[in-house]
Amino acid sequence: MSANPGQVMSAAPAATGEPARGTGRRAAAAPVRKLFDRAALQVVSVIVFLGIWQVAGAHVNPILLATPTKVWDAFVTLSNDGTLWPAFLRAMEVLAVGFAIAAVAGIAIGVLMGRSSVAHRLLNPYVSFFQATPLIALTPLVVIWTGIGFTAEVLITVLLAVWSVIINTVEGVRNTPSTLLDMSRVYHATELSVIRNVAVPNALPYIFAGLRIALAKALIGVIIGEMDISLKGLGGLIQNAGDAFQTAQLLAAIICSSLVGVIGTIVLELLRRRIAPWAATSDARTKV
Repeated sequence: MSANPGQVMSAAPAATGEPARGTGRRAAAAPVRKLFDRAALQVVSVIVFLGIWQVAGAHVNPILLATPTKVWDAFVTLSNDGTLWPAFLRAMEVLAVGFAIAAVAGIAIGVLMGRSSVAHRLLNPYVSFFQATPLIALTPLVVIWTGIGFTAEVLITVLLAVWSVIINTVEGVRNTPSTLLDMSRVYHATELSVIRNVAVPNALPYIFAGLRIALAKALIGVIIGEMDISLKGLGGLIQNAGDAFQTAQLLAAIICSSLVGVIGTIVLELLRRRIAPWAATSDARTKV
């Protein structure tokens, strides 16, 4: 018995259209599923790590290693008795001022060195010297210059962070494609226009890479400055807890400061996606 041609023709679009819609839905859901799988893997990794830490810490002297539950109890205690948050806010004040100065100064100096061969020859020896110098050793000298207090801690933070911004900015500006620079010359663009419209946009992937590195170094500078200079803030809390062998409080303060670095890196990445979404596919090579 032969099939009705009209029925065959009317059924064909439905048979071919449904897989197309299904394919579209699967394609749209793929990035969401990939993001979920990545987040789930990270959560599982953290849970496994905390479980191993809890089991291992239960069989170790608490002075040597406090368990996650003890660290959490210490965090709650420090929060409730008014010890943690004033220290945290003071450390964030030093970090904000120091990192802002390092970012602005580093980008400005990096652009100058990247666009001017004379400035590069003059300043590069100093940048290379300070980048290779263990700048923590300069802490006593900074104290002699500025005294004990907020200014000294900010200066230590800037000294640790600014060089990574300078070096990465220089690298980005000097890697501006020659075709773009030639086109700027053809249209008689001013140097300021070239910097604003060509050099800096091209260097943004490098600049954000340098800022991420600088943020980590700035946070180190804040903690070390507070530990060695004022014994205030998170650094002072860490130093005092270590001197008293209060391992749980020590780890709570350390984890709190580390979370600042993680959150700051996420904020910088979101800002990078907003300002320079093409930077994710750039072949920028970061310089420490």
